[in-house]
Amino acid sequence: MDALLAATPLGLVARWSTRSQEQARRNAMMACTILTARRLERVQVEEFVAGHLARRTVAVEVAPAASIRHVS
Repeated sequence: MDALLAATPLGLVARWSTRSQEQARRNAMMACTILTARRLERVQVEEFVAGHLARRTVAVEVAPAASIRHVS
């Protein structure tokens, strides 16, 4: 009986909607995973750049300014 129902147009439509929903759910989970990975990468890059700029700022502040001599 189930095989007969599956072969009817109503059975095909019922299977299509279920498969479509499952595929949409898989796509959403994959997109969420990709977005999470990108977000983590963006945070890591922001932390690296902030640390690099902080070290550069400290190095510039600590380095003495070159003395200017007037040649007469």
